[in-house]
Amino acid sequence: MQYALAVSGEKNFSAMQHRVLWDKDYFESLLLHLTVNVTEMFRDPSFYRSMRNHIIPILRTYPFIKIWHAGCSTGEEVYSMAILLQEENLLKNAMIYATDIDAQVLKKAREGIYPLDRIREFTHNYQQAGGQASFAEYYTAKYEAAIMNSNLKENILFSQHNLVTDGTFGEM
Repeated sequence: MQYALAVSGEKNFSAMQHRVLWDKDYFESLLLHLTVNVTEMFRDPSFYRSMRNHIIPILRTYPFIKIWHAGCSTGEEVYSMAILLQEENLLKNAMIYATDIDAQVLKKAREGIYPLDRIREFTHNYQQAGGQASFAEYYTAKYEAAIMNSNLKENILFSQHNLVTDGTFGEM
């Protein structure tokens, strides 16, 4: 809570509480300071390997699948899922919902442009996750950036969503 008070610019919690309740812009600004944006391509490779080995065979039995990445941040894990589904020939039968409360990080996710200096780490994670191709097949390197291939985005719907106040929008 001390961090919240420090970034709030207020002298005490009572003043912060008053502004949170009555000043929408202040609330939204404070909220963006307090949300955590942690993501990377194939973060926790063992999860993706397990997904590939245990969940994908079950998903193959469905004619259409929906996956919701709530709190998707800048989207690296969303693209990881799209890559996994593409390699398993399921992307065309899937809809991936990628949501976050933070419009700024959601914009970055929608763009799918990441620093080229992170690609080595992403490639390592992809290989550890059981990737079946060269990770370079999924992006174009240009001007110190890696731009995710547009075909990965075709079945991804990026949307701003608040997990606390907004309802669910589908059966997942």
